[in-house]
Amino acid sequence: MLSAGTRIGPFQVKNWIKEGSCGQSYQGEASAGDEKGKIRYLKLFHRDISEKEGFSDYFSQDCKAIQQINGRGIWPILGNGIMKWKHWIAYGWFEGEVKMIEPEEEGEDVREIHLISLRDWVEYDPSLIGPTELKSILIDLHCGLHAAHESGVIHGNIKPSNVLIRQNQEGSFDGWVTEFALPKICQFEPLSDEEKDRSPFSSQSLQFQDSLKESQRFRPDGVLASAIPEESWDIYGLGAVVQWVINQSTRPTSEWVEWQAWSDHAVSESFGSISLSMEALPGVENIVEYGIKGGNTPKENDASLEEIRKQRELEWNRKQKVSSATFRRNITALIGCLCLFIFFCSKVYLFFNPSPWVEYSLEGVSDHYQLGFGFSSGKAWGILPPTYDEAGKGGQDVAGEWTRENGVFRLDFRKFKKINEEESGKKLWQFIGKGSTSPSDYYSWSDYLSYDRRNNRLNMIKRVHEDEVFVPGVKKDGVTSLFPEIRVRRGGGVIKKTELFFSHDQNDNPDWAIFIGVGFLLSSLLYHRMILKTPDL
Repeated sequence: MLSAGTRIGPFQVKNWIKEGSCGQSYQGEASAGDEKGKIRYLKLFHRDISEKEGFSDYFSQDCKAIQQINGRGIWPILGNGIMKWKHWIAYGWFEGEVKMIEPEEEGEDVREIHLISLRDWVEYDPSLIGPTELKSILIDLHCGLHAAHESGVIHGNIKPSNVLIRQNQEGSFDGWVTEFALPKICQFEPLSDEEKDRSPFSSQSLQFQDSLKESQRFRPDGVLASAIPEESWDIYGLGAVVQWVINQSTRPTSEWVEWQAWSDHAVSESFGSISLSMEALPGVENIVEYGIKGGNTPKENDASLEEIRKQRELEWNRKQKVSSATFRRNITALIGCLCLFIFFCSKVYLFFNPSPWVEYSLEGVSDHYQLGFGFSSGKAWGILPPTYDEAGKGGQDVAGEWTRENGVFRLDFRKFKKINEEESGKKLWQFIGKGSTSPSDYYSWSDYLSYDRRNNRLNMIKRVHEDEVFVPGVKKDGVTSLFPEIRVRRGGGVIKKTELFFSHDQNDNPDWAIFIGVGFLLSSLLYHRMILKTPDL
């Protein structure tokens, strides 16, 4: 049950009305647009039904069919919609007649009742509805049901509470059938193979159970509540409603002879169509004056309805097939485009930068480098040179940062110096904490590397430590190392400048992103072709 103020589509709930076998009923008020301020009768389907897979499409299609029927004897739907799990149908608010009931005992208050449906009027005064009044009501109902059946829509839940009546100025009654085709919508079964998804909905609510029992009383014997409604249900329902009115009436039995005979024929399913049923109504001479042609034979009528049902079933299957293929086409196209986008972005990145998180090394040399992902700066990893290792071994991993300077990658590293407690006058723990160290407590150096895009390798340009610059050089004996730049310049040719190239040690694997992207795009084209080949009905 929704509380007052809850939104159902463009409406706000004002009052709870009841819970029936086909959903919950509310009084709602439109809160926007031209409808703002207007009161509507809202039918909200049970959540256990509306959350079934595929229900939303099924609901929308059936509502379109219901909206096509209009005219005499039909209380039409004014709108429908979906808001998360809330699947709702809006009807015009039916203003019934208000009657005051005098108290039966002293001390009781005057009771106010609203007469809206046939059930309300008969229970209020069983003598009000006589043969004449019943004739005008049944003519209206037959006109409405005939129009609905011609459009392939079966009501499936004819009962006194679903027949709205209003007393006109002549003292007779006008009638309308409301809540068309709701039982069929509620019997939706998803394509899922799981038994729990295909089981019919049931509620422990007393109102739900009472409504379900009432519906069963006005349906043919042996018909299951989970069965799909048929035209014969509506004819049977009209006959059962007439029998109910006769049984409730306080008028003499002699007034109801013709109507009793008609209702017996209706509930025994002797009428094959609504038009044949209307032709047999007591007091009706020519149904053409109501815009209805002569009754079809049961065989012709059944064949027509069967054709409509088959057509709607084909339309539903096609829509489901196209909807499924469209969803898969869009998903595969999205994945394919995303993979190609990643591929092109990676190629653009690798045109200007070395491969991120890939180790670049040189055979026979302990130094190696890794650069983290970034466009102008990022993390870097290297090897501690022996020069900055007090044990003279070096080789430990060291972390730093890289920045781009004039097209060259500058890698800044630093290593905490091993402390001498006697010389420094500080314990190791005193260096822990922000602001506890100074630049003099670290070995700091910067390596400058250029990137060879063609061969995907890094070229060592120089290493800068404090004010001293080291460059790659080779001696006459072929030994390659880093030498102070000033020594190379003044060495008289003993040491010659050389190049140190660090290549990545991973094999070039095929770029799977482009293959995956192209594969998904081809799949998307296949789904699109499937949509185009799905025949129109």
